[in-house]
Amino acid sequence: MTSTTTYRIGHPVVLDELPAGTEIRDADGDTGTKVQDGAWKVIGFPVALDPDWFRFPVEVVNPTPETAMLVADFAGLHQLPDLMAELRSVVADIRTLRTSQEDQLDELRDENGDVPRGNLRRWDELRYDIHVEQDSDKLTAVLRRLEQLVDPEGSE
Repeated sequence: MTSTTTYRIGHPVVLDELPAGTEIRDADGDTGTKVQDGAWKVIGFPVALDPDWFRFPVEVVNPTPETAMLVADFAGLHQLPDLMAELRSVVADIRTLRTSQEDQLDELRDENGDVPRGNLRRWDELRYDIHVEQDSDKLTAVLRRLEQLVDPEGSE
């Protein structure tokens, strides 16, 4: 079965990462196949060529699912600042929750840092019920956010 999907690559360094046997077509219409030693064999040229010989952007011809995912990952590198911002936001949200939970527990401690007998029930309730539920909810939210980062089209 022939795929009509094209995966554009804008830089020679991405070609270095493609597996041997991958076929590409450049902006001039030249087609090359990556060989085992990492070079590119192009019809009409007696020697293998380097990735920077091609005119970019290039397209992967009939990519395997693995090659398509690899190219998509590399093509998405321009989104790295957005990804890092989202990851920093996730970390900040987790830190905020953790600080809030610790503050709630600190309110129950006395001046020596101990939990008085009268506060033990509330301590247990926070520590083993409420905070566990909050942690679970936060973990679910983080999972959704990470899924969206790695597969924006497949996440709900």
